[in-house]
Amino acid sequence: MRVLCFRSLVFIQLLLLVFSQNNPPGFISIDCGLPTNSTSVDTDTELTYVSDDQFIHTGVNYKVAPEYATNDLIKQLLNVRSFPHGTRNCYTVTSLSAGSKYLVRATFLYGNYDNKRNHPNFDIHLGVNYWKTVDIPDADGAYFTEIIATATSDYLQVCLVNKDRGTPFISVLELRQLETTLYTDANATQSLVKFRRFNLGESDELR
Repeated sequence: MRVLCFRSLVFIQLLLLVFSQNNPPGFISIDCGLPTNSTSVDTDTELTYVSDDQFIHTGVNYKVAPEYATNDLIKQLLNVRSFPHGTRNCYTVTSLSAGSKYLVRATFLYGNYDNKRNHPNFDIHLGVNYWKTVDIPDADGAYFTEIIATATSDYLQVCLVNKDRGTPFISVLELRQLETTLYTDANATQSLVKFRRFNLGESDELR
């Protein structure tokens, strides 16, 4: 069993992204909790998100409560996949390029989907390795975490781990293939976890 070292990184990114209606190569966009064989389209980027049923076979699909399904909420946050059973539930994302680097982003919007108003706390792992503790402070805020990892084979696993402090869930899972020359500290033995992101030269604040 290989255990990777995860390091925190302050992301300073200068990006020029041109999105087309067809997803660019190396982009995998998963709308968690979407019905089987369904898709959704991000109106801002025109990226197509697919249902997560081909990546995981456990969990239960829910919609966020009606009071949180506002018109300005992006479509990908209207659904969640929840994992009330089992300690560890894993997404397996295949057809990756072994040796390539990927930015992996997981997004969570509780939206009182279970009508319990219980803000859960659980862990997310990349494979067998701890990535982050997800602590949901409120029902209407979207929380996301990112990691840059090198795929050592043609797949990656993202796992949600129950700590008996609320049921794990997830709204969106995204992978973006990166140039191999970027983020040299991310390699086969260690990954980089986002600590802060700074938006340089713009007035709009980014998380």
